[in-house]
Amino acid sequence: MPFKVQLTYFRQTGKFLTVASEMIARETLAEIWAEVDDMRRMGRLPSLRPGAGRDLLILVNVPDHPQNVMQLVVPPDMDEDDITPTRIPTGEMVPLVRVPLDEIPRTTTRDIVKVNVDDADDITPLDSPPPAGKP
Repeated sequence: MPFKVQLTYFRQTGKFLTVASEMIARETLAEIWAEVDDMRRMGRLPSLRPGAGRDLLILVNVPDHPQNVMQLVVPPDMDEDDITPTRIPTGEMVPLVRVPLDEIPRTTTRDIVKVNVDDADDITPLDSPPPAGKP
């Protein structure tokens, strides 16, 4: 059964970057967390440009899961990270490639993909208008 997963991205310094959500068709929380880590390693995180986000801390929340516990997915605490090449034309398995972490470009606000909100259900209406500010 697919679950809607809420992702909150933070830089290595702990500074908030952005939020995203993704539908992931896994049963257990551990499988969902592993899927998010795979998306991080391969640079396929939602709301970020392809290849970005490999250096981020990701808070994973699955509110609809019966055993929901938030998890922090982090890059490895060593000098290298595994990535799988993005294009495999023959479909056969290839060994993982080791990439030094200092060669991974750091994620910035320019890597955030702007998302248009087309559905009014995604917008939370205000109970009252915001207070008028002084110019």
